[in-house]
Amino acid sequence: MRNITPKRIKLCTITNLSLLLLSIFLLSGCSKKKPIAPDTSSPLVKNVISFDTTRVLVSFNEAVNPECALDTMNYLITSYETLDVHHIEIDPMKMNCILMTTEQESTIYKINIKNIEDMSGNIIKDTSCAFYGIGWPLDSIPPNVRILEPLAGDTLYGFEYFSVIASDNETGIKRASFFVNDSLVGTDEDFPYYYIIDVRGLQEGSISSIYATAEDYGRNIGYSESTDVFIGYHPPFPYVVIDTIYTDKVPFRADKTEDGTKIFFVQVHDWNQPPIDDLVMLNTETNIIEKTVYFHTGASYFLDVFGNSWVYFTTGNSFSIYDILLEEVVKTVDIGGLPQGVVRSNNDKLYIARKTKQDVLLYSLQTNSIVDSIPVPGNPTALAFDKIHNEIYVCLGTENSVTVIDMEGDTIVTNISLSGNPFEVIFSPDCERAYVSEMDNNSIAVIDASNNTLLDELSWNGLAVPKGMAITADGEHLYATGASDKVFVINTFDYSVEWSFGLGSLPWSIVYIPLYDRMYVVCTGNWAIYCIGG
Repeated sequence: MRNITPKRIKLCTITNLSLLLLSIFLLSGCSKKKPIAPDTSSPLVKNVISFDTTRVLVSFNEAVNPECALDTMNYLITSYETLDVHHIEIDPMKMNCILMTTEQESTIYKINIKNIEDMSGNIIKDTSCAFYGIGWPLDSIPPNVRILEPLAGDTLYGFEYFSVIASDNETGIKRASFFVNDSLVGTDEDFPYYYIIDVRGLQEGSISSIYATAEDYGRNIGYSESTDVFIGYHPPFPYVVIDTIYTDKVPFRADKTEDGTKIFFVQVHDWNQPPIDDLVMLNTETNIIEKTVYFHTGASYFLDVFGNSWVYFTTGNSFSIYDILLEEVVKTVDIGGLPQGVVRSNNDKLYIARKTKQDVLLYSLQTNSIVDSIPVPGNPTALAFDKIHNEIYVCLGTENSVTVIDMEGDTIVTNISLSGNPFEVIFSPDCERAYVSEMDNNSIAVIDASNNTLLDELSWNGLAVPKGMAITADGEHLYATGASDKVFVINTFDYSVEWSFGLGSLPWSIVYIPLYDRMYVVCTGNWAIYCIGG
């Protein structure tokens, strides 16, 4: 047996270890993966085939971005006509798209495809392909169509919504068409399907027949049932939007000068604006906002214009006096109690509702001082002045009632109970009737102002959360706003709705200008004032 010295053993060990490390290094180097080159190639169109009369298949050579592939604007199909691509479906592999089109004829079509990206963001080069249309419709079932509004027997005034519900089993709805007395009055290609019809040219008191059709992309046409409606007698004050005046902030209540040449309204900042509110003057001849007065004393929702000279408005815990001739605020008085409505009597007294004090404050303009306060049984908000019977009507929101104050002795005459929360009260021109909008029961109260007696509380279909009201100079038509974004025209002879129309968003108050026979509707939802008239 050979003897191996320790020195030789050590050398062999070192040599073997070196060989082992070299082998590991070489093996690891051989097994290291090479980096994959980034995808820089644009996607390509592999094939375009017409499946049937309304479906075209577009195939790509790789997966594409669905957001681009599902955009109907990225496909243009033309021949002697242009085919509308109205819907696209994509397969789970994101390589095949089915385009829903208008009906193809048996002819050659050219499709232009653009703006398609692959999953790496490479954009396709604009590609044009030709394909042969099928031209034979597979869908032979017409759509279903049913009238939603108006209903049979409804009375129509002026401008009215004509809406339908339409559905199709196969290719989808291409358009809905609307007919009055067999005459086409309009079409709509987008859901929901409706058209605003103008019936003012139809004979008042007559019965008209309406129906609608729906056409699918297979050129099948479905018909609704025919419905008879009554053409109402139009009020003398027609609805036409003469002008739209947009405001800088959220507008609320408004009032007019005695001569009708100016309207004043308050506007309140929203959450993302500086905490400054405004009193704004609108010229009714030009419909231009001519003056904006800024104030920092708190939000304002109530004001009263007296004659052609003064505007009284409440803000925070104060009330202010604006001189129209000087065009400036001449006085601001801190009275506390969260003041709400303010009105001026024929003499030199102001009546100011203080919500948290539950009273009506009397302020003398002659002595510039508080002279009295009248406790009321609730939280007062809006006020109105009965110039014939020399009384103040006070809305008590918490009590669902109206308190009547005799201005001769500044004492409470009576409390009129209501069913709902009063928002605003106005008087007819002769002050024989008072009208109170009741928000939470969707009605308007009618009060005999000569003896302060509740006559009725009226509700109409569609009038929701009524707020602002105005009345024409002859007292024959009451206008009321509601949360349904509609204005209602009510005949004060029999209290029937002669007309209703959608206008703006969240109409809040209305001002009538006899000088021009116009109404101004203040909308808080879209910060606008609509001038309507003949």
